[in-house]
Amino acid sequence: MSLRLSTARVLSLAVAAGLSPLLLAPAAQAQSAPWTVVASPNASPGNNQLDAVASISASDVWAVGSAENSLGNDQLLAEHWDGTAWSIVPTPAVVTGALSGVAAISSTDVWAGGGFLLSRRGNTAQFMHWNGRKWTIAKSPATAGSISGMAAVSSNDVWAVGSVISGSVAQTFIEHWNGKNWAIVPSPNDGTGNNLLTGVTAISASDVWAVGDFQISTSAGTVFQTLTEHWDGTAWSIVPSPSPGGTGSGSELRGVAAVSTTDVWAVGDSGSGTLTEQWNGTSWAVVPSPGPSGAVFSSLAGAAVVSSNDVWAVGESDNSSGIPATLIEHWDGTSWNIAASPAPGSASQLSGASADPPSGQAWAVGNVTPAGGGATQTLTEFNP
Repeated sequence: MSLRLSTARVLSLAVAAGLSPLLLAPAAQAQSAPWTVVASPNASPGNNQLDAVASISASDVWAVGSAENSLGNDQLLAEHWDGTAWSIVPTPAVVTGALSGVAAISSTDVWAGGGFLLSRRGNTAQFMHWNGRKWTIAKSPATAGSISGMAAVSSNDVWAVGSVISGSVAQTFIEHWNGKNWAIVPSPNDGTGNNLLTGVTAISASDVWAVGDFQISTSAGTVFQTLTEHWDGTAWSIVPSPSPGGTGSGSELRGVAAVSTTDVWAVGDSGSGTLTEQWNGTSWAVVPSPGPSGAVFSSLAGAAVVSSNDVWAVGESDNSSGIPATLIEHWDGTSWNIAASPAPGSASQLSGASADPPSGQAWAVGNVTPAGGGATQTLTEFNP
């Protein structure tokens, strides 16, 4: 099975147990250039992984995740690409915590979010901010939730999405930064089961999309269905989206990226295979996407837009033994196709993607298990 289950599936199990930018390069050029592994550091001998990435320029990219300390507790991990190499940048000390989202406005204005345990506050959805010199914890409303994705319109318009536990059920959770404060913004839920948001993309101040999944109960048990929500500048609302997994396996969306207000892509899985859906300004529709031959499970976790005919989606594909390998797919304006991607170690997977407009470069991040076994290590892959 996968090294790490999706946020939706992990959180739903916990609840059941009662636990509390656009590129300008032509599509053909981007697709023909090979993806390569770029060395990235690890902060500890324990498990290290990167979950999200955001590009400011070809020489200014941030990736965030977590690294286990000697006690086995996750610690915040932030890494920076300066055009030549990745390096670890110190983050504030926490009891335990992980970063799952990052949004970059400029080289002196970057936000990262996740779930932290601070000695003075307890489990909350938390944020930290990069001002060009150092990372600091930002004050935010105390909740029992966590952040899974972030997106920015401007320095005073930043969105974060995730989930929060209400009683024994997970519900959607959205926060907004107005340039001075983080505040919780009401968001709808579909049905009475678990609802989770895992990705967000911002087109303008009045055009933001968030994706995830919600649960329904059937005769076959609990099933996941896709969830898409839209911000129109005034309120968040649920927009119907297809769930091709049906009542037997279910479907979820894990990442979203936008070309324009009439061209938005959401990616995830349909229970066993990849799932890609496109918004055309009126409705969401499934667009066929392939899965590697022989795979028993394939899922897409992140997307990055170059142009309307040049989109990347990244994730993992599991073999019959349940061992994951990296998966990268490319949209050329006509169809989705599998792109060759390095799958180092004995197991590897990708969790997030980003792209830089002027240079046409794209990054994918995740984790890899060394060939000899042991703790997971950070993984970064690059498309020039």
